[in-house]
Amino acid sequence: MGPIRWEEIPREKIAEGVERQVIWGEKGTLARFFFAKGLHVAPHKHEAEQHTYVLEGRMRISAAGRDFELCAGEVLVIPTWIEHEVWFLEDCVVLDFFSPPREDWKEGRQAYLKGA
Repeated sequence: MGPIRWEEIPREKIAEGVERQVIWGEKGTLARFFFAKGLHVAPHKHEAEQHTYVLEGRMRISAAGRDFELCAGEVLVIPTWIEHEVWFLEDCVVLDFFSPPREDWKEGRQAYLKGA
């Protein structure tokens, strides 16, 4: 246990316009994403509850039959197993917290981030 600096965590390029840094905990996963304007994240769902906090930019999330536009300083909580998809209206920096941890990422299952 000790402080972690984002600057010390390498950025993982997931796809063109998508980079991610991940911090793993026993009970949750924290990720910092960098998304390019115009990018679309395909519909997907997962076991983890998701807390999405927009640090920079503007995005639209469709979840549970509703559309939400989020800008810097806003948070959306997406319950477990709710299908959602995202459009980035501007370049964005986003913090996503997931609980329980994203075991699917450890297994390499993240095709939805590549638009597949």
